[in-house]
Amino acid sequence: MPKLLLVILLLAPFVAWDAASYVMRQRGDTSPVRKAEVLRHFSEQQIATGHDHLLRHNKLVPFYRVIFYLFYGALLFAGLAGRLESSLLGLTSERWWLALPLFVLVLLVAQTLIYLPLSAYREFVIEREMGLSTITAGTWVADRAKSLAMNWVIVTLVALPVLWLVRSLPGSWPLPASGVILALSAFGIWISPWVIDPLFNKFTPLEDTRLEDDIRALSTGAGLSVDKVYVMDASRRSLYLNAYFTGMGNSRRVVLYDTLVKECSHEEILSVVAHELGHWKHRHITKGFLLEVLGVTVGLWLLWWLLNSVGFRGFFGLSGTGSLSLIVLLPFLLSLTGTVLSPAVSAVSRHFEHQADAESLELTGNPDAFISLEKRLVRHAKADLLRHPLLHAVYGSHPLPEQRIIRAESWKAAR
Repeated sequence: MPKLLLVILLLAPFVAWDAASYVMRQRGDTSPVRKAEVLRHFSEQQIATGHDHLLRHNKLVPFYRVIFYLFYGALLFAGLAGRLESSLLGLTSERWWLALPLFVLVLLVAQTLIYLPLSAYREFVIEREMGLSTITAGTWVADRAKSLAMNWVIVTLVALPVLWLVRSLPGSWPLPASGVILALSAFGIWISPWVIDPLFNKFTPLEDTRLEDDIRALSTGAGLSVDKVYVMDASRRSLYLNAYFTGMGNSRRVVLYDTLVKECSHEEILSVVAHELGHWKHRHITKGFLLEVLGVTVGLWLLWWLLNSVGFRGFFGLSGTGSLSLIVLLPFLLSLTGTVLSPAVSAVSRHFEHQADAESLELTGNPDAFISLEKRLVRHAKADLLRHPLLHAVYGSHPLPEQRIIRAESWKAAR
């Protein structure tokens, strides 16, 4: 069978899903019952604003998808990755460990430049017109440069030991490679609050001592010890509201967006922090990491099996099992696999979020603050309130806003 036909057969289902997703985003949920439920909590204007925000982003999606297919198609199926690998190996006298960082750098620079116009339009036209973006051109350019440098270092540090294992242990590399990847992932989570996050934002201790004391009291009620509460200067880039837990072990901390501190009431801030505490109490971080362990291990063993096929290597333009082009193949396959697994991943995420919501209500005992916070988050984010039900099932990482409000109302009525 001709290679071009095989490529078409491989990509056709994903292209068809991209087209269907685009249409579903344009239409939204047309059910009058669903709209009536949403209108119990939000206005017609909020519904219209949220859909307008979605439509503005949706018009960029086809461009992103076309670039994705062309970029990886040229590298893998047209042989550009193989030619780049050969050139760099020649330049470094066949020392693959010297060629690899250059290979990664060329790919990341090319990818950054290709997507740059769309990223700029999204930030400075769509988000600015919606009143959500506050970032300056200088900060935006600096962020792109720092992200590029950081990704280059991270991908290189991961790829070097993994590719060495692939070349050194051709019959058994998946298990030790999984260990390397997961160890580096855990190390990244631990070091991120100290090294990575400060590259992009400034973090200062929370000045509101009453709020800090109440957050510590909440953490004690959840069975956790939180010593550090920081405020992040998120308003330098956008007006979105958020709070999160980050780090691991002695780097663990609570981070509040400065927009959250400024816009939300004391009770609303405690509600969102209690939600994040709920994730910790239910060990969602640990469970997510265990799922990552399972996914990485199974995925690498499957890749090992496929790489043993000469036909598979030839189809994707790999010179051998230890080819540098694996660095291109892996994100391509992960993207396609991610689309297939999205319904299951999203269902798990929604379950986790539901548990965290329930814990937030139990810890604060304040459903009114929970409801007012949910409405404020929707209003500030200009969120789409009538998302197509199939898209929500596939990609929805959180329960729908009205579902969260209804559960809080039920919790209140039961007390």
